[in-house]
Amino acid sequence: MRRDVDHADLAAAGYFADWAPKTGDTAVFHLSSSDPDAGARVVRLDRAAIEAVDWPVARSAAPIGVRSLEVGSWIEIAGDTIAPGEWSLSFELRLVGDAGGRPLVMLGDRTVQFDGGGAVGFDRSATTPIPHGRWLKTTVEQDGETLRVSFADEEGFAATAETTCAPCAPGLIRIGRAGDDAPTLNAMIGRIALRSGGRTIATWRFPAIGRPERLAPTEGGAGELAIRNAPTFALRSPRWDGTVLDPRLAPEHYDAIALHDDDLADAGWPATHAIDIPATAESGVYALEVGTGGGRTRWPFFVTPRRRGADLVFLAPTFTYLAYADERLPPEQFPWLCDDAGHRFARANRLTSLYDMHDDGSGVSLAHFHRPLVTIRDDYRYPLCGAPHLLPVDLHLLRFLNAEGIKYDVLTDADLHRDGIACLQDYRALVTGSHPEYWSGAMLDAVTALRRRGGHIAYLGGNGCYWVTASDGKSIEVRRGLAGIRTWSSAPGETHLAMTGEPGGLWRHRGRAEHLLLGVGLAAMGFTAAHPYRRTAESFAPDLAWLFEGVGDEAIGTDGILLGGAAGYEIDSRSAHWGTPAETVALAVAEGFDAGYVRDPDSTVDDHPAPIRGEITLTRPASGGMVFAAGSVSWCGALPHCDISAHAHGAAKREMNAVGMITRNLLHRITS
Repeated sequence: MRRDVDHADLAAAGYFADWAPKTGDTAVFHLSSSDPDAGARVVRLDRAAIEAVDWPVARSAAPIGVRSLEVGSWIEIAGDTIAPGEWSLSFELRLVGDAGGRPLVMLGDRTVQFDGGGAVGFDRSATTPIPHGRWLKTTVEQDGETLRVSFADEEGFAATAETTCAPCAPGLIRIGRAGDDAPTLNAMIGRIALRSGGRTIATWRFPAIGRPERLAPTEGGAGELAIRNAPTFALRSPRWDGTVLDPRLAPEHYDAIALHDDDLADAGWPATHAIDIPATAESGVYALEVGTGGGRTRWPFFVTPRRRGADLVFLAPTFTYLAYADERLPPEQFPWLCDDAGHRFARANRLTSLYDMHDDGSGVSLAHFHRPLVTIRDDYRYPLCGAPHLLPVDLHLLRFLNAEGIKYDVLTDADLHRDGIACLQDYRALVTGSHPEYWSGAMLDAVTALRRRGGHIAYLGGNGCYWVTASDGKSIEVRRGLAGIRTWSSAPGETHLAMTGEPGGLWRHRGRAEHLLLGVGLAAMGFTAAHPYRRTAESFAPDLAWLFEGVGDEAIGTDGILLGGAAGYEIDSRSAHWGTPAETVALAVAEGFDAGYVRDPDSTVDDHPAPIRGEITLTRPASGGMVFAAGSVSWCGALPHCDISAHAHGAAKREMNAVGMITRNLLHRITS
């Protein structure tokens, strides 16, 4: 279904063709706006005050205006080589969700669709209502002047409807979609066959591994089948019987896809702006600031270095940003503690995040970069906690680094996933953002290799390295598995990632628990008050004096922009069960969390539920590379505020606190 963007909540919205261009590249932006006179400039976000950047912004020939979104996935087949009056299209169908008024098949200028009662028919002839949740062999065929649709399953259900019409060829065939004005069908589709003149023209089988946009026939040569708008692959087909749970071992059990009426792969808007990034530009976080009559919105992008410019690299958790982007957060299900225009925009335009469920009740497992990512903003506030989350908290860290004169380059998850250890080769240390939750195997390999060669890791967040994530460069995929803190679970047998075939779920269930790399792992989450940390006796050891220079025995992190303290939102702790290294030392502990915090179901101590506590730890392996873990999503938000706008010569006005001193001491040490 195609409809114009609803700009009631945001007068301008858009996306970058590449979220992380290199210095010397051109950043291309795609804008939709209700203001045709919208202006734009480049600003830098990771400074204490937002700074205008003197980079020219070129306008394309495409006028600024309200774009449209085509939401919903479907399948297309070219049927123009079929003999008129002698053809049949058959496929496996499993209805999910309400089918009333939805198209089943479009055949050229004719549509076979469900009526309000769930029956399918032509004119005055209709089937009985088609059952949901059962695999049906579905056939649409023409035999002379009779056009027929029929359904049957192995349980004995059968239904047929037919009409009389002149012999014709079907023309363009669409399964699940008709015109622009009608919503698409929520259904699972299995094997497809096209026959004409008594012979098989083509058959298609969906792969259990991979997500093709075009599919060659397994038999016949009628051409490719086009798969539009990113349905979900690697799902249980009619052949699935529960005996094999790995699609790599029995692909015929998983050769089905799911069409959803809220799928969206690529908005497909024309490019409207181009930013030439100087080769001499500093790596950092920038934005295209779009000004309209309704105000200004800033759309971030990450300028990555063509060659190393610092000893420290900040890894922007863009996979996590993308996983949360455009979350619907139905207020009737999740009480909002604050408002945010991005979430209202997402709901109005039927956008989804990896925390949402499709309209058919299944979980959203795919998130795409080329769409408006309206909750990834520097002024964003998360309604469930009433505070900043993700990018604005990470910017709080980067502004602190800039105020302290600590130089850094910026790389993104996508860079690390694509290039691996090669992109970290020249760096002494890596610092994470506040919530680096979604990681691919290639990312884990790269950071593990950095640590093994003596590089340092400053894990300044919580809930890190948690969900197994795949990426094809245009999107990421997650299957929720059957454990972990989550909003939905994959159906039994559907926990493997379609992109790679690998098991999804949590890395700890793949033998790569976050504790092995970071020393700690997720212990609990909650949206009520954060707590300060208290130093342990071990933290006063003489060989740790450098880390706590300037810090006494006071509480660490008594306030902050995310829940009012240093330990909160999601907190980590050690676990021998999950492989915390023996050399990992707890330096500080936060306890006493209220009932608003929920224990991670896997958090155990000696096979008993672990107490809810957050821990700051330090691991010093034999390789020489240190791993510092702040153990909390709230840590970066508890850094001191920096405001250079009110001071001459760029001197930062700030009152240093314990979180700031520890972070400063750490980063100076690992980069010197």
